[in-house]
Amino acid sequence: MALLGDRWLEPRVYEKIARWFWCGILGELYGGAVETRMALDIQQLIDWIEDGKEEPSTVRDANFQPARLGSLRSRTSAAYKGVNALIQREGAKDFFWKSTIRDLGENDWEECRLDIHHIFPKSWCDKQGIPASRYNSILNKTPISYKANRMIGGKAPSEYLIQLQQHKNVQLDDTGMDAILATHQIDPLPLRKDDFEEFMVTRQRMILTKIEAAMGKPVLAGDDSPFNDVVDEDE
Repeated sequence: MALLGDRWLEPRVYEKIARWFWCGILGELYGGAVETRMALDIQQLIDWIEDGKEEPSTVRDANFQPARLGSLRSRTSAAYKGVNALIQREGAKDFFWKSTIRDLGENDWEECRLDIHHIFPKSWCDKQGIPASRYNSILNKTPISYKANRMIGGKAPSEYLIQLQQHKNVQLDDTGMDAILATHQIDPLPLRKDDFEEFMVTRQRMILTKIEAAMGKPVLAGDDSPFNDVVDEDE
């Protein structure tokens, strides 16, 4: 920004900066020693903006393995935060307040307080024998308000969705609630069927589409399962 000045506002320049940013975040290229990469990025990004001939190494090197979504559980992970930011950027709306997560973030009322919560509740998953390593991944998390999370409790999705829709301050039919779920990259059909396995597969597919768009490149091909070679990064 210091080198570009106001030029970062130009659409062509902004697009390249955004692509570089998301490749670095979702490719997790700033997760280790970063001094050399920082130095290269400063020069390579400016060169790319000026002549457009060669992409920075951060853009070229960045890859995202589909199965990675099944292992993202640490809130300190750049990719974990990146996926959460992508969901909010798409205009995700709260399950209860129906306002966008971005707008709710400006409200300091406790009932509107935001956090990243489980979609299939922890206690429900435990009762179904689903391992914590699976239900704690970013695929089963989304930003929602304290009020919405309190209503969800430990209920099955099919149950809490009806309670939310019928609440006197919500009053949504299935179509209205399904539209809100879609803003979180959630397919409502497996959620309403309490089908955890189908939900995880469809959500992986939907989030990967957003990741590809942000990085400007396809993710690496592989098995569709979000749980291949999963490593618990919290250990």
